[in-house]
Amino acid sequence: MKPFSRIFKLLLAASAVSAALIGTPAMAGPLFTVDEGSVPGTTPNLVEADRISFEYHAIIDQTIVGGDGLAGAGDTFIETGFLTKAAFGSPTGGSVPSQLNALGGYRIYGLFTITGEADPFGATGILATFQTLTMTLYIDPDQNTILGLPVAGPVIPGGVTGDDFAIATFTLNLGEAHVFDSLANGDFDTLLNLTLTPAGQLFFVSPSPFFALENFGGNTQTFNITSGDITTGFTAIADGGGLELFIAAVPEPASIALFGIGLLGLGMSNGRKNKNRT
Repeated sequence: MKPFSRIFKLLLAASAVSAALIGTPAMAGPLFTVDEGSVPGTTPNLVEADRISFEYHAIIDQTIVGGDGLAGAGDTFIETGFLTKAAFGSPTGGSVPSQLNALGGYRIYGLFTITGEADPFGATGILATFQTLTMTLYIDPDQNTILGLPVAGPVIPGGVTGDDFAIATFTLNLGEAHVFDSLANGDFDTLLNLTLTPAGQLFFVSPSPFFALENFGGNTQTFNITSGDITTGFTAIADGGGLELFIAAVPEPASIALFGIGLLGLGMSNGRKNKNRT
């Protein structure tokens, strides 16, 4: 697998990333149509878009073998967390009006678990190669589900979850992430296998059959080591945001650096160092 583009170092906070990506025509992907009327309590409405922006929150448990810092020899990690969808985006730039996160509308969230191996990246950075990824995407019709990171283990939603329903499941095709000690705290990019549930087929109505792949990536805004360090193993909290594009076929050559190429036109920079460790 080829390294991802390092232009993610130009990106800022998750909110800025989400807004910028939605408004960037260069990031255009293939069009899809959502039938919001399939969500209980909503008004019938078809949304045509080419991207969906999101924000994520995760906890990472990193194991160090040998006690001498990251060496890539079995230094495995597990990352668990959740994401929330922010907006549908248009190929001409800007967001598409919808009932997503609107008053009287609905919410979309995902629960994920990632495993992989960590290696050094530059003098102080981390390269994380994903080995497995599982994620389920849910619709919360009344926006009354509560999400938060647990002390340990997977995310267990709280609040009122009885009316939530799954619309899609994802598994890993390729994936990689970086943690930088520089302008931005990191980036991530994945190519995921996508399977719609029966409810998901009523929500994502076009094309039919729907896309089997998704490019899912973005920027990590904060990466806070809350215990330990990179020589003994650590626990970290990560927050960020990004964009998903559906993919009609595996790109040639088989690389998922395509996402980074599209971001080059953003031209964003920040002189602030966000990396925090305790």
